[in-house]
Amino acid sequence: MVMNLWKKSLLFQLVSSFLILSLVIISLVGYMAFSQAKESLKKSIFNELNMAASLKREELNHWVFDQSQVVLALARIPEIRTSAKTLFTLDKSTQEYKNIQTSLQTSLSAFTGKNSGLKEIFILSRGGRILVSTDASQIGKYQPLVQYSDIQSENQNAFVSNFYRSPITGYPQITLVDQILDQEGKRLGLLAAHLNLDRIDEVIREQTNLDQTGETYLVGNIGSGLSNRYVFIASQKLGSEEFPDGINSAGIEQVMQGKSGESLYRNYRGTPVIGVYYSLGNKDLGLIVEKSQAEAFIPAQHLASYILLIGLILSGFMAVAMFFLGRQIVQPILAIVKTARVISQGDFKQTAPVLSNNEIGLLAKTFNQMTGQLQIYYHQLEDYNRNLELKVTERTQELEDKNQCLIDTLKELKQTQSQLIQNEKMVSLGQLVAGVAHEINNPVSFIYGNLDFASDYGKNLIKLVEAYQNTYPEPGEEIEEMIEQIDLEFIKTDLPKLYQSMKEGSNRIKQIVLSLKNFSRLDESEQKRINIHEGIDSTLQILQTRLKPQSYCPAIQVIKNYDQLPLINCYPGQLNQVYMNLLSNAIDALQECWEEQNQIYLSQQPQITITTRVIDQKWIEILVKDNASGIPPDVKSRIFDPFFTTKPVGKGTGLGLSISYKIIVDKHQGQLKCSSKIGEGTEFMIKLPIVRSELG
Repeated sequence: MVMNLWKKSLLFQLVSSFLILSLVIISLVGYMAFSQAKESLKKSIFNELNMAASLKREELNHWVFDQSQVVLALARIPEIRTSAKTLFTLDKSTQEYKNIQTSLQTSLSAFTGKNSGLKEIFILSRGGRILVSTDASQIGKYQPLVQYSDIQSENQNAFVSNFYRSPITGYPQITLVDQILDQEGKRLGLLAAHLNLDRIDEVIREQTNLDQTGETYLVGNIGSGLSNRYVFIASQKLGSEEFPDGINSAGIEQVMQGKSGESLYRNYRGTPVIGVYYSLGNKDLGLIVEKSQAEAFIPAQHLASYILLIGLILSGFMAVAMFFLGRQIVQPILAIVKTARVISQGDFKQTAPVLSNNEIGLLAKTFNQMTGQLQIYYHQLEDYNRNLELKVTERTQELEDKNQCLIDTLKELKQTQSQLIQNEKMVSLGQLVAGVAHEINNPVSFIYGNLDFASDYGKNLIKLVEAYQNTYPEPGEEIEEMIEQIDLEFIKTDLPKLYQSMKEGSNRIKQIVLSLKNFSRLDESEQKRINIHEGIDSTLQILQTRLKPQSYCPAIQVIKNYDQLPLINCYPGQLNQVYMNLLSNAIDALQECWEEQNQIYLSQQPQITITTRVIDQKWIEILVKDNASGIPPDVKSRIFDPFFTTKPVGKGTGLGLSISYKIIVDKHQGQLKCSSKIGEGTEFMIKLPIVRSELG
């Protein structure tokens, strides 16, 4: 309706064009105002968030540093240090050991009672046993310190404090440690303290003028070396019940890579936010402060809305004024149009009224002059028309005859050219595959032939190491550390498996190379006696990656029903090309069914069945069947036509089945047929004569 009115009414075009132009200008002005306001707000909010993040980061660093100084001061108290050294030299069963242990436990407990930042203080032996602890239940237990911070008073600037996940409680933990050394500087044990992380929660939860949607949180990585899992860090838990698989966002990814910055992105809930992030690199953590973009940019949205509203009102008033101005232009034009309609019916005596002396009046005068000339030309054209009709009819018939002849010739040339190009491509492919297979075969044979020797050498070395272990059951400390470092027991069990895996992989490569050599017969122009099954298996080997499971389709099962066949004298490269075309089409059809998520096919296994057999001792029959959706009857009647394809542009040339048909029928005097049922699949039948093959 609107388009018809636009095409038929000049007045509507004038008013609409002016209105559209004004709306575009208003929209641009509103957008520019919104962008400028948004940019200004973004800088202001970044400053605000950076200030809040900096304050929290500094407060966290100061608190951790203060606690390290407290632990350092405790470790330097002469009574505690002397008692701890004495404790390491006494037998645990003596009364003196128990007295010193009780005295140290009382002193350490009194110290933790005065300092709320320390959760537990304990003394560890060099073997990792707790000798003294403010938590009496931990005495005598093994304390696995996964990560700890070694306090060195001589170099306080190098102090590092790391968060880690306690293997006992599963909670986040920071452990500060000072070494207890003897007079010779050798380590006797450790004085360690677990920090009370409640203060960190208080610092993070404190709101710092971030409005309603402002949020501050610590994030850490508790994943393995193979995968990352980012979670919230709190004193009593890691992660969140709401996000059991972890959290992630662009800001979290950046900060966990050790980067600090500011950006607009979607947070872990998928909400657009404006945020800043600081990498606490020495603590394996990230501090993130965010604010919702919807709340942050409300002033800019209000400004743009006001500008658009005022602009719409002004555009409405100007559109009304443009309407009345347009009427004065359109009315004289309509009078000329009315006259033109009368003249079009054959009344060349009709003239248009001249209502003004401006450009429209000049248009009316010129129109009347044109009408007079048209009357003269009309009679002349009638005579010319009669003569032209006769000549055009004769010439048209001649051109149609010649054009049909050219169409038939061009069609044959295109078909021949495409088939020649396709054959040349397949010959080049065969040469390339043969060269690659030859180049791969030499190094693979070298590797495969030396694997047995390498395996024997490895077994002999392991036997030698075991002989050394039996002869010297108590090696030196350096050898023990080396055995533990290289995990000797694992190497002894895994090395034979490693050689076996390498041998299986090399054998797999040799099989692939053999398949490539068989398939590379594409460039052979002479007939040879070959095994039909070898060509089919080589083609399947090359298509192996397409048979494997895809993201949208399960693995395609290939069922082989091979009969005992005689050797066939044929063109092996051309037959391989036929197998490739038929199997590729079957794979495409199966993957297309599963890609469309059709429930009929999702419940069954995609299959390609290849059957070979001898018929009446005269023919060899090869059947390639799939369980896809089948071929519609209107398509089936044209599948062997050159350039006919149902695949998208770029996926098929429409020559595969046409060339295959010529190879089987013309080159080998055989038969290539297709049978298909909608919903049940498609079967291609190849029949090759035995008699002709034997006669060569």
